[in-house]
Amino acid sequence: MASLTSAADENPDVYEDRFNTIVYNGVVALGIGLGQRVGLFKALTDLSRPQTSQRIADYAGLQERYLREWLFSMVAAKVVFVTDDKKYYIPADCKTKTSKSLYATMILATAPLTKDVEKCFRSKDPSSAGYNFSRLGEAFDFMNKDGDNYDGKWLEENLFPTQYKSKDKIKTILDIGCGVGKLTANIAKYFPNAKVVGIDVDHYAIETAIQLKKDTHLTNVEFYLLGADNLKDEWTKSFDWIIMFRVFHDLPNPDPCLRESIRVMKDDGVMTFLDNLDHSNPNLNVGNKPLAATLIVSCYTCLPCSLSTPPAVGNGIGWGLENRAAYQMENGLTVHDDELVEVIHCSKAGL
Repeated sequence: MASLTSAADENPDVYEDRFNTIVYNGVVALGIGLGQRVGLFKALTDLSRPQTSQRIADYAGLQERYLREWLFSMVAAKVVFVTDDKKYYIPADCKTKTSKSLYATMILATAPLTKDVEKCFRSKDPSSAGYNFSRLGEAFDFMNKDGDNYDGKWLEENLFPTQYKSKDKIKTILDIGCGVGKLTANIAKYFPNAKVVGIDVDHYAIETAIQLKKDTHLTNVEFYLLGADNLKDEWTKSFDWIIMFRVFHDLPNPDPCLRESIRVMKDDGVMTFLDNLDHSNPNLNVGNKPLAATLIVSCYTCLPCSLSTPPAVGNGIGWGLENRAAYQMENGLTVHDDELVEVIHCSKAGL
């Protein structure tokens, strides 16, 4: 496969300009994340007219001098604009285009892990060159923030295996690696007549999920502190739909997890995987800036988890769509339709 780079990309001057731009943009992105954290993008969106730094500070409840320094940076980066009389604003038509400011907070959330990641990079033992989700702290909280957005409409359009299973045929659902349970709870709401089970190995996650169940008064969902490599014996051939949402590439040992998942799935069941993966051939990822960012996040989150305990397969985001599909087909699953997409639906091979 030919590379998507060109000879011009290797020109020293072009390279230097691109490199420096990435570095400067990265530091500005840190400021965007900070602005999101302290409510500045909300303030600039709420305020209908250009305002002084003091007015914005008063509105957001912030210290004006720090705010002014931040505004100067955002003006230099053309994120915020300023009038001749020093009033600041985001153009009305651009206010809805700042949603990625939330993603920029991931920089702040992962930064405390940098010393741990440095140790992982320098580790001589590949079987213990990582850490599990319990170490992620704020980064783990960030990764669970968007769970509220996965409502019934999102489920139907993005995750539900419409082509392979009608909604009325799904009576039992297993969410493997459910985290704090937001997606699982929304699935239970979308399937009020189904029995929904969420499992995770993280104590904090399950405790939070159980509290969520109490707060939402859901009666058709249960949460268990349980690993996918040792599912309950009585669950054999019990589930119509099994979900692994941004989980599979994190596993340090996916073999027993997949075997157990296949065991507890009904013969006519569907297993759905969502992984934010790249192409296994890096040449096919050239120029994909969101993916470049995601792969760095993987160095802080996904990859350390996949290298946390033996056999420490070390998949992470860089495992790739092609490798994921090949692994699944080699281990008892049939992958339906396009295998080179984030969401794929599988059934038991030969059935």
